[in-house]
Amino acid sequence: MLVQPIRIASAREPNRRFLDAACIGLLLAYFLHFALPAVRAGFGEDEMMNLYFYWFPGALRSIRANFCFWSISYPQRPAGALYYLPLYYFFSLDPLPYRIVQISILAATIPIFFYLARLLSGSRAVAFLAALAMCYHAHLAYLVFGGSFIYDVLCGFFYFAALTYYVRIRERGVALHPGQLAIFLALYVCALNSKEMAVSLPVIVFIYEVLKYRRIHDWKQFALRNWYEAVPVLIAGLVTAIFIYAEVNSAYSLAHLEAYRPLFSWHRFTLTNAHFINELLFDSVSRIGRAVLVAWPAIFLYAFWRRDRLLQLMAFWVVITPLPLAFIPARGGAMLYVVLFGWAMIVAQVLQDLIGLAGKLLALSKPRTAMLRTLAAAGAAVALAVFTWWQNQRLDQTRVLLSSGQKSLHVIQALRSLNLQPAPGSAILLKPDTRFYRNPWYPKFVASLVWNNRSLNVYVAGQQQFTQKENANMNYIISFNEFSAQLVRSAESNRS
Repeated sequence: MLVQPIRIASAREPNRRFLDAACIGLLLAYFLHFALPAVRAGFGEDEMMNLYFYWFPGALRSIRANFCFWSISYPQRPAGALYYLPLYYFFSLDPLPYRIVQISILAATIPIFFYLARLLSGSRAVAFLAALAMCYHAHLAYLVFGGSFIYDVLCGFFYFAALTYYVRIRERGVALHPGQLAIFLALYVCALNSKEMAVSLPVIVFIYEVLKYRRIHDWKQFALRNWYEAVPVLIAGLVTAIFIYAEVNSAYSLAHLEAYRPLFSWHRFTLTNAHFINELLFDSVSRIGRAVLVAWPAIFLYAFWRRDRLLQLMAFWVVITPLPLAFIPARGGAMLYVVLFGWAMIVAQVLQDLIGLAGKLLALSKPRTAMLRTLAAAGAAVALAVFTWWQNQRLDQTRVLLSSGQKSLHVIQALRSLNLQPAPGSAILLKPDTRFYRNPWYPKFVASLVWNNRSLNVYVAGQQQFTQKENANMNYIISFNEFSAQLVRSAESNRS
């Protein structure tokens, strides 16, 4: 028997839409306070590599890869092409439009957070506090300031958009019709194409559906009555199984790299989850994370003792959503974007429960208890905002992240200062004065994007061995460092 939705705010609530809009406005202003300095950011090394990997195969191949989620091929994470290629086509290597679009995607995700939390909790205060925590976190600052983390940004946007769209329909007590199912699956595939951590979504949707039913006495009768509602979960699960199979068996799979190779053990699981929790609590060296892991059963016990389906869902959330990251070498920071939502919801809801308990102990009337909830939520929001600002100042993330993107801008300017447009098919040898970059092919990526000609053959000295004849046949030899470039030899000078 289908029970009532988790909790929905009353439609008769006065000025509901105005209050929701005001909350979202405050959240956006809070986010932009931290995010706007990112418009001064440049390009990181990895961002040059990412852009090159979409530019080189061309737009058609990159776009086609977005429709073939079952075939993990080159380029990987094809949703990134939908971000990089249009920006490169219209703005070349001007970082400002890239940063504006990245900030805009993050800003567009904030109302989704709020609306999803509102649907699940039925409480504006819980939704506001949870969304406030999601707006900005100093250990997740790469989401805002690091262009190479656009995959996490896109994955978070599509992941929460798909879940919010699904929950919004199901909270009305109706099943998804074919058109709505297609939209849900399209959003989910976009999340998968953005980053692999999206694979947890069908499991979250399945648990959400299970928690909508109180007791199931007759499994056969249950299946006959509710098979139609289960279709989206089953199809999404099938999509996930195909994606995981392709990811594991593809020659291009990241799992083949040492940095992404999973180790399935209880020790790795507890170690990485403790690290996640410490990251979220701004303390990466303490034992707080392990203590919280020990408290995981307490979260489940409290959620089921309270018969609170929001807390039950979020208890599963904080265990399930880290799984795609839990068995690979330690990750953190921006990759905790999805995981953070579960912890934010748990803390916000428990805070509201404590306020309600205080109201009962003080024998307050319902209006007074409601006022207490509002004041306490406002106080908690202010405290969280001040704490986040303080941690951001302490970690000095803004300055560090802004400076890290300047190197690529210097190299781009140095190559452009040559006023060189190599002839199609030219062979170009880049000779760095010093090794000031991590990725050995970084100069090739930058130079190829500066000249925007796929027919060029760009080589980096020290990465390949050339015979004396091959070296003599180079059309251009360019010596460079981070701040300057010099044309040592060109095809024109050879002819003269």
